Amino acid sequence: MQNNKKNKILIIAGPTASGKSALALQIAKEQSAKGEKSATESVIINADSMQIYKELPILSAQPSAADQQQVPHFLYSILKHNENSSVFAWLKLAQQQIDIALAANKLPIIVGGTGLYISSLVQGISKIDDIDDDLRQQIRQICQNCSQQELVKMLQDLGENIEQIENLDRQRLGRRLEVLKQTGKTLSWWQNQPKKIFYPPDFFEFKNIELKRENLYQNCNLRFKKMLENGAAEEVKEFLKLKPDLNSPIAKTIGLLQIKDWLEGKISQEEVIKMAAQKTRNYAKRQLTWFRHQFVATK
Repeated sequence: MQNNKKNKILIIAGPTASGKSALALQIAKEQSAKGEKSATESVIINADSMQIYKELPILSAQPSAADQQQVPHFLYSILKHNENSSVFAWLKLAQQQIDIALAANKLPIIVGGTGLYISSLVQGISKIDDIDDDLRQQIRQICQNCSQQELVKMLQDLGENIEQIENLDRQRLGRRLEVLKQTGKTLSWWQNQPKKIFYPPDFFEFKNIELKRENLYQNCNLRFKKMLENGAAEEVKEFLKLKPDLNSPIAKTIGLLQIKDWLEGKISQEEVIKMAAQKTRNYAKRQLTWFRHQFVATK
């Protein structure tokens, strides 16, 4: 496919609370204004692993319904809380939406803070077999019942390198256990094999938002208060009625467990705001470090 301005893929990356979604919407509207026709000239495609779930749109900071009406948005709220997701599953869906946009001479704007999604799209991904649903459930049960140290020992006995796994959390250890059980090969082995490449490198343009740290942290502090004003507590209350698995990926949504404790009378509202803001700042700091080493920053 010959590359030109009309079939570029724009990636807007950066930490949480940095204004990625607002920038994506602004660029999409500017592209539409330049178009000769009234039809939208861009589409926005989600690359955030929490925003793919539908039950917590406020807490996961999904674009508002009003924003999504202005420009087509894809891969937001596409999964229920108890459905499985993976990097490869997201990649297949993202590629489908990108190809549709490119075929229509529209600009695909990939926006999100999940670094592994973005790096896999740009740099390719190891061709690991899909994990069977039954096996995934078995591994999830094992991870719930075993300590981190027990999982590390289990993986070491199956051939994993202890130095590569001893500092991983239980979700990542579970992923390695899935791969070993499914394929008979370690995740490290797969990562050293030739990767599946989705698009040539020159198809990508990048805007990596990097605010001054004090400005970013201020945004993080204000962000959670705004979520509460917009109904995040009521959203969590309804979500908890579904009896969700609090070890599932959606449970990593920042603020969920803190609001749960508040609703149960274990902590005060002030403590909720303080704890959630701190977790948001910590997450933003990790994202800053990751993206700084991946892409050239745009201020």
